[in-house]
Amino acid sequence: MPVATTPAREKRRMSSSRSAPRKQKKKKSSNFLVIWWPLLLGIAVTPFAIHTASIMALAGPSALMTLYPYVLLVKSPALGLANGFGENLSQLLMYIQFPLYGALMALLIRSKSLWIALCATATAHFAAVLIVFLLTRTHIQ
Repeated sequence: MPVATTPAREKRRMSSSRSAPRKQKKKKSSNFLVIWWPLLLGIAVTPFAIHTASIMALAGPSALMTLYPYVLLVKSPALGLANGFGENLSQLLMYIQFPLYGALMALLIRSKSLWIALCATATAHFAAVLIVFLLTRTHIQ
């Protein structure tokens, strides 16, 4: 004769199976936009930044330094790239600076939070501004 289980035993068995964490495979997001949106944003911002740079250039190189520090860093006499290569490199940097920032953020977001990626990108930008500022100050004196 089969032995019937008591309701308390059945309840325990059901609750223990519910509370046990299920191992689920982490889904890798295959959606390109979810991972690489900062890169796409950097590409989209580039034409506006170049237009802004053409307006800021009227105020002089110190105003342009805040937007494109790497361009002025390459053109700096301290590096000695004032020839045609330096001009071409600075022109290239104007077009790839913001997409590079976007790629940096996209790579950091994969392992860190959005705020850490944003702070790291801002730190990279303002470190370049500081370097250009220090180079121009030492070159003037």
